[in-house]
Amino acid sequence: MSRSNKTRITIQDVAKRAGVAKTTVSHALSGKRPVAPETRERIFATMRELNFRPNPIARRLAGGSGHAVALVYPLASPSLSAVELRFIYSIAEVVNRSEYTFITLSSPRVEIHDMQQMILSGMVEGIILTRIYMIDARVELLKREGEPFVMIGRTAENQGLSYVDLDSAAAIDMALDHLVHLGHERIAFIYPDDTDFGFAYRLKEGHQRACDRRDLEVLAEPAALSDEAGYRAIVALLERHPDLTAVIVWSDVVTIGVIRALQERNRLIPADISLISFDRSDHLKLASSDLTIIDTRAEEVGTSAARMLLDLLDGRTPERHQVLVAPQLIVGQSTGPRRQTDARSAALAVPALSERG
Repeated sequence: MSRSNKTRITIQDVAKRAGVAKTTVSHALSGKRPVAPETRERIFATMRELNFRPNPIARRLAGGSGHAVALVYPLASPSLSAVELRFIYSIAEVVNRSEYTFITLSSPRVEIHDMQQMILSGMVEGIILTRIYMIDARVELLKREGEPFVMIGRTAENQGLSYVDLDSAAAIDMALDHLVHLGHERIAFIYPDDTDFGFAYRLKEGHQRACDRRDLEVLAEPAALSDEAGYRAIVALLERHPDLTAVIVWSDVVTIGVIRALQERNRLIPADISLISFDRSDHLKLASSDLTIIDTRAEEVGTSAARMLLDLLDGRTPERHQVLVAPQLIVGQSTGPRRQTDARSAALAVPALSERG
């Protein structure tokens, strides 16, 4: 949508015409921060010229706890996982300590129309955008509108953009290094099924490159964000590759289904198959501390993105505009040395991880 076709004049229109930052217009409206008298007069003259009328909700916010920072969080499944809740809470904690109000825009799909309406409302000062696609129309809209935003994730082309993202290539390397060190060679990867999604694309590509460097056969299967998808993925892998000795799973939610399928097939963890999960879930039947995980550091990602956006809104220069957060490998009891010929009988004497309550 071009500016000429807008039905409502926004704060961004006023800022552009007055030659100031959007945050300066907000501060002139709210009075919460000093604005030079001549700048303030120019802003209000521009408002009169454009017949600008601040949105009533935005005005109430300006008189209360400040304008809003929005988290745009499309839902990949009907319910939020423990990791997603940690991630959202870390953003809210940073924003709520500032002068801004924290709001979320969440639904299975957040369309361009939804984004346009949010911008037109005038109540949102800046946006944290998640679930970034390699080619993302929402990013192009925000760039076109001059809306301050920070991405959690990356597009295919990120020049001039601000983002915080997990170093997914490092995550895959950590997982494979750990398993190869334990003697595993037949290692499968269950990856996100939507490879238009930047995180999924980079995981899949990173896995391919990591296997090539180690002369490992690429054994992989896609799975959506659900336990049932994880169940189906590991069953398909075992049918094609019954000699698997290890599996890496891209999400704790998916891991639930993987474990259930292995238990039903009497595949012991880690005696028969070692397992690494990206993060851990409170819903797993296994004790969380027993899993070997790649910690995606949800709190660090969320906190860094929120601080970066607040710096941009308040006229401070962020220390870095593009941040890759290093993952961490936390070794539990779901990984072990590759099974030898007699390991099955030894496992019967000592209950394996997947047999514990």
